[in-house]
Amino acid sequence: MEKGFGYVQDVCADLENGNITSIIVPGSNKILSVFSNSNDIVIPWQNIKCIGDDVILVEI
Repeated sequence: MEKGFGYVQDVCADLENGNITSIIVPGSNKILSVFSNSNDIVIPWQNIKCIGDDVILVEI
């Protein structure tokens, strides 16, 4: 099953070693909750399987 999450909105990083630890994409109700981050989806870096020019494949 394929599911589209949308565009990467932010990243979290470990500033001590410079590694990205996760990416953040908007949740399904982002249009209705423009000022709320409660629906954001945090995807840990270890779940990212492949990064292409216009798509990021993740394991959920």
